[in-house]
Amino acid sequence: MQGWQRRLIGEVVEQIDAYRGSELSLARLSTNLRGLYDAAGSPGLSSAFELLWTPIDMELELRTESWSRPEWASDDRLDGAL
Repeated sequence: MQGWQRRLIGEVVEQIDAYRGSELSLARLSTNLRGLYDAAGSPGLSSAFELLWTPIDMELELRTESWSRPEWASDDRLDGAL
């Protein structure tokens, strides 16, 4: 693993910690993780980032979209993704 890849993974951890510390909203966390996913570049790292980002983004949609119902969102599922 190269240094820039380690830094990206470290940034993911920092973003999740900031969300858990109430420094970031779920929407901002999702946006930031998407940016890191886009920056990952290499297929293996991109796949890992996608596996992390996708369930977080899905939970965000369940909490914010007009077509969703409140009972569809799950704190347990979000916590598991984090």
